[in-house]
Amino acid sequence: MIELDHVVYFSKKPPEVHVQEHEGTAIGGKHKNWGTVNALTYTKNSYIEYLSVEHMDIAKQANHPLTNLLLHDLEDSEGWGTICFRTDNIRELNERLNREGWVTSGVLDAERETSSGFIRKWKMLFIEQVVSDELPLPFFIEWEEPFEERMKSLREDGTITTVNDKLSISSCEFAVGNPEKRLNEWSRLLNLNWTESSLILSNTELIFTKSTNTRERLVNVQLTESL
Repeated sequence: MIELDHVVYFSKKPPEVHVQEHEGTAIGGKHKNWGTVNALTYTKNSYIEYLSVEHMDIAKQANHPLTNLLLHDLEDSEGWGTICFRTDNIRELNERLNREGWVTSGVLDAERETSSGFIRKWKMLFIEQVVSDELPLPFFIEWEEPFEERMKSLREDGTITTVNDKLSISSCEFAVGNPEKRLNEWSRLLNLNWTESSLILSNTELIFTKSTNTRERLVNVQLTESL
């Protein structure tokens, strides 16, 4: 199983600003080992992460794939950075990718401290890739808590409200130089067939459009509100 877990927006603003600017957004927490901090806007089964640097010295020394991409992109401007998919067996996924010739980071342990002091833990997996203006490959996550249990706890602590439960990320659009090339690449990575200009997951659609910009990135996240 591979589903959209979250999309990442690289920001120069502190989390508190995003909480004020975006309804349904809450303080996420601190990634102490990476020098970063975030705010989160949850939907029914995914979320938007607003990621920013809290301690530049730590971030520069962390040598973490997501932090490295964040620092690279923020040299230019804020904007959508990358996308993450969740799996229920990240070690099995890593083995498949290695068999197919992908070079990965191996499974990494990760955690953040929430505003209440709770330590939320997960495992991550990245595809080895030089940070550049080319489209970054997605990364993968497996949460320590089962999905429904995690969502239940987020509702109980007020992070997810009725506002959030009406939202879903219906599509994510990537602007790239060669859409067919990227569709082929991502379809192999995700083990999905592609149709026309998109890949269909169980909880969202990935759309690849032609762009003449030198930087290939996620450019649009479509939020849909249900009654």
